[in-house]
Amino acid sequence: MPNPRGRRPRRLTPEERKSLTHGDFWIPDDEREIYRRALEALTAEGIPYVVAGAYAIYEHTGIYRKTKDLDLFFEPSAVIGAARALRKAGFVTRLEDPHWLAKGTMGESFVDMIFGMGNGVAQIDHGWVQHSRASILAATPVRVAPAEELIWHRLFISERHRHDMSDIVHLILCLGDTLDWERLVTRTGPHWPLLLAQLVMFNYVYPGYRSNVPGWVMDRLLDRARSDAGENAGEIDYTRGPLISRFSFTIDVREWGFTDPRSDLVREARNRPDVRAIAEADVWDERGEDRPESREEPATVE
Repeated sequence: MPNPRGRRPRRLTPEERKSLTHGDFWIPDDEREIYRRALEALTAEGIPYVVAGAYAIYEHTGIYRKTKDLDLFFEPSAVIGAARALRKAGFVTRLEDPHWLAKGTMGESFVDMIFGMGNGVAQIDHGWVQHSRASILAATPVRVAPAEELIWHRLFISERHRHDMSDIVHLILCLGDTLDWERLVTRTGPHWPLLLAQLVMFNYVYPGYRSNVPGWVMDRLLDRARSDAGENAGEIDYTRGPLISRFSFTIDVREWGFTDPRSDLVREARNRPDVRAIAEADVWDERGEDRPESREEPATVE
């Protein structure tokens, strides 16, 4: 295995090094205090959550990337309690998109409360918490999202302005021999071609580390691909493109006559009892429908 942490150059300024919160992960002082307040408020109320986004990538790979917010992942059943805790701590709460995203803001800083995927494919479930690991952020004990779930989540982020391939291959590079590959393959379910595509990309990017991916994983996925080769499935004018990039495949749906599953998946997600409870709760100071356009992109993690 490579040792990226040992080899990467230090590029932080002396001022940045004064604000280190964990290892080399730097957060400006004012933001750090706000994040600490949010994390302590959630912990005090016993709200289960995991930290994702840039900090989780750093924790697993050592890659530092400045971020504008803090991404926290919750099971839907925990969101209302989380919003109450943040309001009590002085945050303004906003239900951005009722099937996957809420925010807690304080001044210019904000905490994302993510409880699903923007494309409606899945909600955050207990596996994120169950397989998380302990760490420290903003001088506060936290749980960091598991690498397997981070990879699965990022398989669906392929917008023109945001593509998470590099995060996926870096996670495989740094953690390949420790990943729970059976859980990851099971997670992908019918979306396994997205995982296969990223594994092929990994082999291209890091040809010297192909053994990081167990042979049985590639064999299983390639067998599925061979079985599907040359076979048209179901309706001809059907595309899953909007599940990975709503923007790039808009033309397929709006002009070329393709049908896609995204709208139905989002509708089903919004009709889940636990998600409807979030939408109907009185814990929101603001709502996404208060403005002309509601955000509905694939769930971001930064």
